[in-house]
Formats: sequence, C-alpha cells, structure tokens
Amino acid sequence: MKIKTEVLIIGGGATGAGISRDLALRGIPSVLVEKGDFASGASGRNHGLLHSGGRYAVSDPEAAKECIAENKILRKIAPHCIEETDGLFVSLPEDGLQFRDRFLRACDKAGIPNTLCSRDETLAWEPELHPNLLSAVKVPDGAIDPFKLILENAKDAESHGAKFFLHTEVTSLRIEGNKIRGIEAKDLATGEELSMDASFFINATGAWVNQVLRLAGLHIGMTLSKGSLLITNRRLTHRVINHCRHPSDGDIVVPNETVSILGTTSIRLKEIENFEVTPHEVSLLVRETSKMIPAIEEARFIRAYAGIRPLFQSEEKGNDRAISRGFALIDHGKRDGIKNLITITGGKLMTYRLMSEKTSDLICEKMGREVACSTHLNPLPGASRPAGLKERLKQFLTDRGEILCDCELVQRKEVEEFLGEEKFKDLQDILHRTRLAKGTCQGGFCVYRLLGVLHHLRRAGGDSNKILKGFLEERWKGIRPILWGTALKEEELIESIYKGIFNL
Repeated sequence: MKIKTEVLIIGGGATGAGISRDLALRGIPSVLVEKGDFASGASGRNHGLLHSGGRYAVSDPEAAKECIAENKILRKIAPHCIEETDGLFVSLPEDGLQFRDRFLRACDKAGIPNTLCSRDETLAWEPELHPNLLSAVKVPDGAIDPFKLILENAKDAESHGAKFFLHTEVTSLRIEGNKIRGIEAKDLATGEELSMDASFFINATGAWVNQVLRLAGLHIGMTLSKGSLLITNRRLTHRVINHCRHPSDGDIVVPNETVSILGTTSIRLKEIENFEVTPHEVSLLVRETSKMIPAIEEARFIRAYAGIRPLFQSEEKGNDRAISRGFALIDHGKRDGIKNLITITGGKLMTYRLMSEKTSDLICEKMGREVACSTHLNPLPGASRPAGLKERLKQFLTDRGEILCDCELVQRKEVEEFLGEEKFKDLQDILHRTRLAKGTCQGGFCVYRLLGVLHHLRRAGGDSNKILKGFLEERWKGIRPILWGTALKEEELIESIYKGIFNL
C-alpha cells in the first residue's frame, strides 16, 4: 500500500496523539504510525497523576511551572479524564520542617496554589495517614486516566482528518540527500508492507527515539530510567499523597477509581525491552510509602508494573533524579542536516499538550504557515459527558445489560460497540478502550468471558485458548513480584480455575 501525507508522526503515546490533534485542528494533514496500540509505552505505564508541579517546585522549577500551567488547561479541556482529588505533601517527624518551608517558598515562586494544613485537620481528611505527621501542604494535584486522555485526542484528530496505523512498525527510512522522502513499514497483524511518503517527519517515540534515529544514522543523549509502581486492591486515601522531601523512591500514592497506585523508583536501564519489577523494588516501595500510610504494610497488592522514562540529557549525570523532567524539541535540520526531521522527547504525561503545541509550531514555521494552536481552547470530544465509576454504576442501575467485568462494570454491549468499529487487531485494544481487566481481579475473572464473546462473534483472530494463555502469561509478569499473603491465595484460585475448568 502506498500512502502520502504532509506530516508523518512515529509514536502513538500521549505526545504523538497530541501532535496529531494539534495539526488536525490547524488543518494540516498527518498520518501516525505506532508499532503497538495507543499508550503502549510510558504513556500507559505511569501514576496517572495530574501534577500540580509541586513535586518539582524545589528541584526543577521550570518543569513545575509547565505542570501547573498545563494542569489548569487540562481541567478545562479534559474534565471527563480527571478526578479532582487535590494533593497533600506530608511532613513526617524524620523530615523536620526545613524542606517544607523551602517547598512553600518554591510553590509560591512557581505559581502553584498551596495551603499549609495542621496535623489535626490533615488527619481528619485522611485518617489512614501516619498519626505522628507534623503537617501537610495542600496543592491542586489530581488523578487522570491516561488511556482515555490519549484516545480522546486521537478521536478528535481523526474527526478532523488525521489517519492512524496501529500495530504497524517502521522498518526503514528512505533518505535522499538532506531529506527523508518516506518510510517503509509493516502491519504486524496482517504482514502487509506499507510505503509512506511525507514532507515532514516527527519522531515522538519516547524511550525508543534512538531506535528510530538509528535508521537515519543519528543519535541523541538519552537516559532510560525505569519507574516501578504497585497497585493496591482498594483505595487508601481520597487525595494524592506526596512525601514532602526531595524527590525519592516511594514517595507518591495516587488514588485511581477504586484502587491506589504507589510509586515510584528510578533505576537506570540500558535496554528498553524485557524489563521487569524486582522483589527488591516491591519491598522498597512498600517500606517507603508505608511511612506515610502505615496500612500499606498490610495491604493486598494486585499488580506491579513499570514504565521507562525517556530523560533527555546533553551531558552525563550520575543521579537520574537530577535530570530535568522537561522536554527536548530537536530540529535535526539544524543539528544534523536532515531538514525535515524533528524529534520530541523527555517531558511527562502532564506536559504532552504543550510538547505537541511546540512541535506543531515548529512544523508550521518550516512550512511557512501562520496557524495558531487551539488545543488549549477546544475541549476534547467527551468533555461534556460525566465519567467515572459513579456514572458507570448509575448506567448499570438503569440499564442492566450483561456484565463482562464486575470490577469495572464493563458491559458486553460496550465491547460489541467497539468491535463494530472494525479496528480490533489485538486483545489489548479492547482492554485499553473499555477498562476491562483494570480492576481488582486484573482480568482473572473477566478476560475468559471476553474471549468467549470474541469466539462467539468469530472475532478472536486466531485460537481463543492461545490468546487467553498469552494474556495470562503477560499478566503473570505483574503478579509474580507481589505473591504473598492474600495475593498468593487469589492467584492459587485463578490457577485452579484455568487449569481445572479450561484445562490450560
């Protein structure tokens, strides 16, 4: 298949989808190529934290200013993707108050709203916190659904003419002189070979930027930092809880629907693939986060997972947390002589829209077009619709359809509606779009139902048992590091179900 467009974007994370939307709203045609599904990389493997910027106020004030500015914008354009929890930066007796006072001054300087709270009022809000805490600072943190955010950006972009090729891997670049003329790609689901020509190319592949640049003989300075996280089986707090100290391991707890997400670590890696969460990291996260919330020591964990932070650095630094969480926009025409190639990397989920805006601005400059960004003004498609577990519960009570996922109240008709769009290539495509398997059983009691539906509709795309086994093997990677106590008992139950009933 031969395809031609104005701008070709490689990478379907938050930044890639955001660029696609930004360009589409400016009337600039684009095609996005992603080797997995949307949010397959770091964009789908994070805290789901709507940063106030407080975490970076002392150590990285520029990143803090970007966060609070984008925080305000996202609350306006994507309210249906956000739970406005607020956040608390908690000082413990071991910390003293010196850092807290620096933190307050830094928040004021960065423009981050903050309120100093006494021990008693903090414990009244959050009784699970350590009873000996000294005080807390309230900031406008929140929780955000990265999958919904990214899919909403893609949906809006597509409605304005953008095109997407998911599960499609770039295999080579066609370079003539000082320009890239096109790419060769392969549909990983069908094996079809694709040839795509464009006037401009954007590398928005996060931790994989150097893999793409290698196809052009280029390289940039990157550090790959693994951040591991844990999910509890219940929601421990109403608000985001931060340890009020210099950013370190295990100092954030983010409420997310019915669970809490604990994190994170920062471990340097050399390889992007085949990484896992180690028992040492699990122990570290439990030890550190339980200093703020003692109940974590006895909590049941349902999954461990990790993402790779792409940290851009122009010079080597020994401590990954000393590397800025800001982003890098690289014009390879000025840097390397490839006039129509741009790389955007670094940054955070929180600043995806700003990264997209700056990248699109550069594309417009290269095209000689003056079209202003409007992504900060135009709400995402579902912004007017209420969202969240409460709304799903209301819908369930008024429309008692067949339930596939009891944890997240995902109905069969939701899955069938998605299948009707003819975009299903992989099991994860359904899970990303419906929240199925994201609840406390982590797919143990619902994915076999889903495979039954797919088999009945003849949409499984292969042997249903083989697909189910593949899902269970992938799920096991997140279960294995947390196997003790009740988590071990539940896994024994799951094993008996799949061995005894399904003969797997």
